Amino acid sequence: MLMIKPTEKRKVFVYGSLRTGFFNYDKYLKGNVLNCEAAKIKGKLFHMPNKGYPAVLDGDDYIYGEVMTVANYEEIMVAMDEMEGYYGENNTDNEYIRTVMDVEIIETGTIEKCYVYKYELNDQDEFNKHKIYISHGDWKNFMTKFKKDA
Repeated sequence: MLMIKPTEKRKVFVYGSLRTGFFNYDKYLKGNVLNCEAAKIKGKLFHMPNKGYPAVLDGDDYIYGEVMTVANYEEIMVAMDEMEGYYGENNTDNEYIRTVMDVEIIETGTIEKCYVYKYELNDQDEFNKHKIYISHGDWKNFMTKFKKDA
């Protein structure tokens, strides 16, 4: 499928396997990150053990991650869209949607408009069957504990 190039150049907020230290960071971002800052967004965070990655839905919890400024912008964004299963606005095949959200940079408290990949809830029953709610909002910490307990 054809990937949609972003219409505006923005930083990207990552909260899952694209964070530093995870396999998709190494595969898609390593060597292309110009700047990385700890940040948070509002939403609800879940782990999907049947898929091995997280999902963000609308909500009022804080979700922790990193804001990244990337080099080779269009190439990286197209690769990330492909990885996230994003095929463009209103596409019924989307697993995630790329949207613009307010992201708070933790060190400075400033708010920036950044791209965030939010989960597209296409199968509520399947999601409800497998989801694990992460109330503390940090998938990286959750996975560290999850792997120790496994």
